[in-house]
Amino acid sequence: MKILNIGCGNRKIKNAVNVDINPDFKPNIIWDLNKKWTFSKTNEFDVVIANHIIEHLDDYSFIFSEIHRVAKNNAKVFIRVPHFSSVQAYSTFGHKHFFASGVFRQIPGFKLIKIQLNYIISNVNQPIWKRIISFLPSFLANLNLYLCERFWCYLIGGFSEIYIELEVIK
Repeated sequence: MKILNIGCGNRKIKNAVNVDINPDFKPNIIWDLNKKWTFSKTNEFDVVIANHIIEHLDDYSFIFSEIHRVAKNNAKVFIRVPHFSSVQAYSTFGHKHFFASGVFRQIPGFKLIKIQLNYIISNVNQPIWKRIISFLPSFLANLNLYLCERFWCYLIGGFSEIYIELEVIK
């Protein structure tokens, strides 16, 4: 199984092709993801991971077309982006886009497998108390994403991220 980890930062994955623009992270490939991905062949990857990178790039429709091109048919795509209600979405330098869950239902060439709002950024290395605090608001929000994004997210201070799983359809 061939894995592409775009915008890896310090979250490199063993046995994956880790790509980042910053050479300080020592990725396998140093690349500006805003440019055509000539580092990869068409239909090369079984899995693509984009963990908090798409919001930094110029044109996310271009990014999805490149992911679609380099991924094999039925490849899995795992994405994390900031939710529009998150204070970090607006206060982090370099963010160019903020997302609502509906965006990921409209991307041509992909089938939506899972979409989930996380109250606190999901991370297995977090202290248990943060995971417990995040569980209830995240659970309730995911019962009805529309109601959450329309009303409730503003009452509880916003959601940190959207987690998305897609399947490539060719």
